[in-house]
Parts: sequence; structure tokens; C-alpha cells
Amino acid sequence: MPIPIPNRDKFPQTRDYTYLNTAAEGLLSTDTQEALAEYVRAKARGSVNRPKLYEVEAATIDLATKFLGVPEGSVTFLANATEALNLLANSLDWREGDEVVITDLEFPSNVVTWLRLANKGVRLHVVNADGGLIRLDDITSRITSRTKLVSVSQVSYKSGTQLPYLKQLGEEAHRAGALFCVDATQALGRVPVGVDNVDYLVASSYKWLFTPHGLGITYCSPDLLERLTPATAGWYGVPDIFTPDRFERFEYKPGAARFAAGMPNFSSIYALRASLTYLSEIGVARLDDSLRPIVQKMRGGLADIGLKLLTPDDPAYHSGIVAFLHPQAAEIGEKLAEQDIIVWANDGRVRSAVHLYNEEFEVDRYLEAVAKIVERKPVSATS
Repeated sequence: MPIPIPNRDKFPQTRDYTYLNTAAEGLLSTDTQEALAEYVRAKARGSVNRPKLYEVEAATIDLATKFLGVPEGSVTFLANATEALNLLANSLDWREGDEVVITDLEFPSNVVTWLRLANKGVRLHVVNADGGLIRLDDITSRITSRTKLVSVSQVSYKSGTQLPYLKQLGEEAHRAGALFCVDATQALGRVPVGVDNVDYLVASSYKWLFTPHGLGITYCSPDLLERLTPATAGWYGVPDIFTPDRFERFEYKPGAARFAAGMPNFSSIYALRASLTYLSEIGVARLDDSLRPIVQKMRGGLADIGLKLLTPDDPAYHSGIVAFLHPQAAEIGEKLAEQDIIVWANDGRVRSAVHLYNEEFEVDRYLEAVAKIVERKPVSATS
């Protein structure tokens, strides 16, 4: 059953439609909307309130650090996951023959970032999923002494497949001398996220963390911080911009703060502070446990209709996303939208997403609508 808190009261827009598209865009809560208004009031007074902006940024970084359970100084804010991945790619010393291992369930940013390195002689190895499932040894078998980086999503944007073995995968990457990078964009704020054996973690915040665009959380392990020189530099990443020798040399701020080159997105930072406060009070593990029966019902119901699911059977691989393949995916999405049911429908698949503002009756409504659209009568869905 859903967690017994007034989730929908903070998301009054859910009274207007059945919203199952958080994996594309999260809704703004009343808390985050008020946080944005607070930012506007502060910004309206110009430089008078700049110290307040810095204060909120520091408080939000502290919240994000505690939310991830990582050491102080290892978290910073960049524009999005894509920028953070490119920062990592551009900051590493690549040699001809180096290899990167990813899966075919990755969002394009975790593909093209590494493909671009082909001109440096870097080879990209793609591990293919089998029915949406990728096992640990499917990936570890592709790791060699030439592997410089393994980069995967904790939860796939495409299928909703969650990799439950990230700690072990990171251990195997390190055993081979490789770095381990995780894109947690489709996980953070919805399922528990850990950083054991993770060197670098990125997550955009406009989905499950329900903030506006333009803000991503970036974690860099203390070990990697010690040996990684950022490929970018700017006034915001140095401790003092007015030193007498500033035209001859500079030094970076300590920790992950060095990655932020320029003025951050304060409006989204205000919103993220509100979201992290709210989610910390709820507890993401509790949230995930509460929503698992609803996700299971959605998956079971779609399977009973006879649709080909991308999401694996094993509950250990489940997340907040359920997706199925269909040649008329776009048409299905359009017909659902006509009934005020909002999902992602493109690329030959229909993807639905369940977050804290969704309830079981919405899953029932979705399953009934899908069954009618594909002209198949559903049998009793798995509860």
C-alpha cells in the first residue's frame, strides 16, 4: 500500500490527470514551487541577497551529501548528468587502446560521451541486455586489463531495469584497475542509491527529485578527487579570485567544489533543498518498499494483457519504471493522453513511471485503458 502521508496534497495537479511520466519530467510540489518563489524574492533585491544565495547553496550541498551518505566535500552541483559525464571524460588521461564498458540500456549521453573518444583510440564495448535483463557476469566478462572505465545507469531510462549489484560491479572494475561511474538520474529520489565502490556518480534532478531543469548532483569519491584534474576552470572553482599573482597561476577549491566553474543555478538549488528535505523525512527506502506492490501490479497487468515487457521478471531488477514494446507505441501514447493518462510513448515502447504521488487506482485506470487501446481484454492483474 502507498505510504500513509498526504503525497497528493503536495501535488494538486494530479487531480487533473493520471501522471505516469516522472521518468521524463517530475512534477513540481507545492514545496518546490514555494521555494522557487522564495528565490525570486531573494533575487529581486539584487546583490543585497547574494550572501543568502550562497547560504542556501551550501545548505543544499550539505543535504545532498547526507542524502547520498558520502563524505563532506565530495558533492557539487553541475547543470545536469550530461555535463558531469563529459567533465569526467575530458578530465581523464586517455591512451590509445583504452576501453570503456557500458550497456545497451544507457541513455544517449552515456553513449556519445564515450563514442567521442574514438579519435583518441578509445574502444567502446556495449553489453547487450537479454529481455531487459543484464546479469553481473554479463558485464564483468567484458572487463579486461585494458578497461579504463565502466559506466552504467543504476536504473535504465529505456526499460526500468535496475542493476542490483553495483557494489560488486564496482569491486570487479577496481580489481581490473578501472574506474566505476554510475548515472543515478532514474534512481535518485525513488530507490535507494549507494556509492560503495563508486568513483563517480551523476544525477539530473528534474525527474524523481521534482525540481526545474538545469541542476545535477555530482559525486566524486575522495580517492578520485586526489588524482583528477578538472578539464574546466572558472572563478567559482577557485578559493580566491583576487590574489596578487592571479594572472600567473591559480589553485582549485578543495573537493568536488572545483568542478563548478561558474555561477550555479540558484533557482533550482532552492527547489532541490525543498525536495531533499521532504524526501529525507519520508525515507527513500520506505518509499520504494511502499510503491513496489503498485509497480508489481502494473507489470503483472501489462503481462496479462499479453504485451512484451522490457522490464525483467525478477523483482530485484525492478524500479519505478515499467516499459513495454509495441509497434504503435506513439499512437498508444496519444490515445492515453486523450484520456488524461500521461506516459512516455516513443522509440517503439511505452514507458510508465510510479512515484510518491501515484496511487493504485491510477494503475488500474492505466491498465484498463491500455487493454482497450490494444483491443485485448485483460485478465486479473497480479496484485
